[in-house]
Formats: sequence, C-alpha cells, structure tokens
Amino acid sequence: MSVRETVSIASRLRAFLRGALGRRIFWLTDERRDLSGTPSSSRGIAVVLGREHYTERRKKFPNLSRRDLDAVLKQELAGSRPCVLAVTRPDDERREVVFFELHDGVLDRAGRAPWLVPESILVASSLSGGGVACVDRDGFRYFVGSSGVSQAAGGAIGSVELFSLAAGLDGSESPVTLDRGAVEDLLLPSLRRLPADMWRRLRTPGHATRWEVDWWPLARVAAVGLVAYLGVASGYLFLTQNAREKELSALGTEVETLLKAQAQVETLEREHAGVAKVESQWVDTYRLWQAVAAAWGKGALVSEIEFKDTEFTIRGSAQLATDVLAAVAAIPGVKNAKFSAPVRGGRSGLEEFSITATLGAEGADG
Repeated sequence: MSVRETVSIASRLRAFLRGALGRRIFWLTDERRDLSGTPSSSRGIAVVLGREHYTERRKKFPNLSRRDLDAVLKQELAGSRPCVLAVTRPDDERREVVFFELHDGVLDRAGRAPWLVPESILVASSLSGGGVACVDRDGFRYFVGSSGVSQAAGGAIGSVELFSLAAGLDGSESPVTLDRGAVEDLLLPSLRRLPADMWRRLRTPGHATRWEVDWWPLARVAAVGLVAYLGVASGYLFLTQNAREKELSALGTEVETLLKAQAQVETLEREHAGVAKVESQWVDTYRLWQAVAAAWGKGALVSEIEFKDTEFTIRGSAQLATDVLAAVAAIPGVKNAKFSAPVRGGRSGLEEFSITATLGAEGADG
C-alpha cells in the first residue's frame, strides 16, 4: 500500500465520518433539517436552534463555585420558560450567565436530542476578537458580536453600526455578512470548538424524561472511528516497516559486518573491564618474602607467616626483636611496620615477636 493510497483511504473515512455525524446534527430554522439540508424528524445528537426561536437574556452573578452556581441557577429558572444556559468566564470576581429562553413550541419542533445549541453561540465563536456579523437567512435578520451578544434586527436596532454601539463593540473591524450557506458551513467546525462545560449547560430541558438514547447511530460512528484509526495506524506501521526493510536491503552485507564488529567491540569491552578489575586488586607479594629474608638476615627463626589483603604478619623469635622490626621497616614498599603483640622472652633465651606491616607502593614512606 503506497502513501497516496493510505492518504486516500483516510480522506474517504473522514468524509464518511463527517457525513454520518452531519446526519445526526440538526438545524432548526423554518424547518428541522440535518446539516446536508434534508428535512428530518429522527433522533439526533444535537439540534442547533435558529436565532428566531429564542430570546437572549444576560445576568451577572458572584464568582461562585460550580455547585453553588448550579443551586442559584436552579432557583433562577424556577417557574420560567424552558431555556438553555451559557456561563462565561469570571470577570472582576463576577461571571455572566446567558439565558436562552425558548419560544413556545420550540421543544416539540426541536425533536429528540440531548443538546440544544443556540445558533448565535456558534456564529460568535467563528468571529475574531471585536468582530461583528450580520446574519441574513430565511427572511430573518440578526446581528451577533464575537462576545456572543446577539440582537434581532428591527426597531431601533436596524443596522450593524447601531448594534455595535449598543453592544459596546469598538466597531474597528468591518462587519461580516453571512447567508444561510455560510452559516451552515461553520456549524460543524464551531460545534467541535465548544468547551465541555458549555455542553453540560446546553442540555435539552427535561430531556432525561422525554428522550431515550438511540445507541445504534452512536455505536456505529464509534465503530467506524475505531476502524478508521486502526486502518491509519496499520498503514503507517506497514509503510515504515517496508521503508526500513528497503533501507536494510540496500545496505547489503555492510549491516552484517557492522553487527559483527559491534559484537566484537562489546566482547573486548567486557574483557578489558575484567582485566582492569584484576589489576586494581593486584598486590606484589614478593615484598613479603623480602621482609621474611630481612628477618632471616637478623638471625630470626620465622615460625608463621600470615597475609591478608595488603597486610602481613610475621611471627618468630630472635636475639633482638627490635633489630628484626628495623630491618623489615627499612624495606621499600613496606609501611606501618610495628609489633602487633608485646615481645616476650622464650625458654631458649630468644625474644618471641609478632610484626605486622602493610604492603604499599615501592618507594613510599614507611
């Protein structure tokens, strides 16, 4: 499978997923249609409400925790029209809540879907900071700013300039005019940009008691997405493995030679480490025998020799034990020569001694 074929398959899968998702998201304007423009009354994932189907009301609350804010909003919504909410980010220790109050009969026309998304939120999310748009579609006209404020055209607000002035926008950017086709194109991308907390607030009023989940479309979309992911991942692995094998084949016997040389280098490194360890523990024991010869030179009778690490002990007897100690201490490379036990007189008139010393580098101070 070539790279071009893999990209082509991925593109077709993305198009299929986009189409499957578009058939489960609806837009309620003069009629309920999916994003392909086909009228439909089937169950869906979300319904985008046209601006003509709700009234926008804003109110500021103290910057409360989520639980406290939910309790306050529950009291605020008691006895009011059905509505969905949008909570803005806190500003000066206060946060603004937008109430999108639904007109009569809108819930029945929206049909079965867990989320209702106001159209003005999606249009506003597509605008740059300070931008303003004029939406003119299906015989209905309204204005919306990048902050999310929207207003139906009519009465004193009949132009974009007056709307910008009333909404407190600077009006530095040129207004954008959107027809039905332009709004339809930005719905799906804008839905993907909505934060998770906003989805929690945009739940359909009473949907838990009036809507049952149709899991089959969701499961099908999830299954197709999983297959698409596995297909793209498998194609990538196949291409990378194929490219690697081609590179190895092009190298020919050089790879085998390199691997053998690498193995030899690793073997030599291990041997070198072993030799270095042995050398670090090496002690020249011939100096011990020099010490024994020196004791003999002073007429000593050596009865026992003990050697451990770099320290040795010579035990025996002599006419003058101090002469033996001096002879041993004078040997180059012998350090710290001393009696390890008191000198005692023996039965034969000789002095019994026990001398310990340490073997060091030749020429070191004794």
